[in-house]
Amino acid sequence: MTVAAAQAAREGLALFSLCWLLARVEIEIEGPRGWAVGLPTWRWGPEWWLNMTNGKEVTGYHVWLSLFLIAVMHLPLVYAGWSRALLAKCLSSYLLLTAAWDLQWFTWNPAWGLAALRSRPVPWFRRKLFGFPVDYYAAVAASAAAVALIWPAGLSAWETRAGTLAAASLLSVVLAPRRAAS
Repeated sequence: MTVAAAQAAREGLALFSLCWLLARVEIEIEGPRGWAVGLPTWRWGPEWWLNMTNGKEVTGYHVWLSLFLIAVMHLPLVYAGWSRALLAKCLSSYLLLTAAWDLQWFTWNPAWGLAALRSRPVPWFRRKLFGFPVDYYAAVAASAAAVALIWPAGLSAWETRAGTLAAASLLSVVLAPRRAAS
């Protein structure tokens, strides 16, 4: 394994760790009812918007959390200085994070589990493909596209980072307690 590939693999593991921790925090905040259903936050979601976003309302909770995470994920640009390579890595990592973090939320939430995600209706994920929200596929595709458009030379590292994140996510799914789909 090259030094660059080893670095990308470490980044994938760090990204997975962040996803897992975020999921655990959000499980404590939201409990069994995802998408801030039980939280004291504002909501906006006319039907046309819900159709466009796969059933996700805009909530104050998610707006502020997303802005916070985007800012944190782009801090390397402040500390290390701007470069196309780093911008591509920060942006693509944020997009990968959105899918992997959500998968961890379902995997480790005692009220859900992977079987329930795949078989039960999820109000904020109206459309699924092969049992998973289409949003996951869109996030991974957008992540790859961000690298391809901003810094094409980074695609190999992206593949390693995304592959490591996927492998760690799969291991997490295997290690998580089994829950009935009910």
